Amino acid sequence: MRWTLLKQISELSPGRRAVATATTDFPEELFADHFPGIPVTPGVLLIEMCAQLAGRLVGITASQQASMLRLPFLTMVMEAKLRGFVGPRETLHIETELEELKAMSAICRARVTRNDERVATMRLMFAFLPEDEAARQDRTQLEAFEREEFTRLGLEGFPPDDVRVVGR
Repeated sequence: MRWTLLKQISELSPGRRAVATATTDFPEELFADHFPGIPVTPGVLLIEMCAQLAGRLVGITASQQASMLRLPFLTMVMEAKLRGFVGPRETLHIETELEELKAMSAICRARVTRNDERVATMRLMFAFLPEDEAARQDRTQLEAFEREEFTRLGLEGFPPDDVRVVGR
C-alpha cells in the first residue's frame, strides 16, 4: 500500500491553512478484518491524511520563513476524536490550520468531514531536524519524492520559493 493518501490540495495559504480531498479507496484486504461485514477505515489512516496535509502546510510555511527547505516530522497526536464511521470508497474533505510555528516545532489543528459531517478532529505536533543534523543527512531521495508529490497534489513551486495551487 502506498502512503500517499491525499488526492488533491484545493486551497493553500502558507502560515494559515490548507484544504485537500482524500478518498478511502484502499485495498479490500484492509477492510476484511476491520471489521468483517462492517468495513470501517482505521482511524490511524484518517490521522495520517491530516498529518500529510498539515505537514505540507508546516513545511511550506517554515521553508519560506527560513529561506531554505525545512521538512517536518509528525511527533505527537493530541486530542484526536474519531466521531463517525468511514467506510470504503468515500470522499473526504481535510482542513488544517496552523496554530503555532516555532523554530523547532509546529502545531496544527485538523478536521475531516464527509458531506459536511465532521468525522474526525485532532491537533498535531511536528518537529524539525536540528540544522546540524539535517546537514548530515542525504535528503536527495526525500526531496525528489516531495517534488513529485507537489505536482501530483496540484501545487506549483517548491519551498522555499512560493507555492500555490495550480490555477489560482
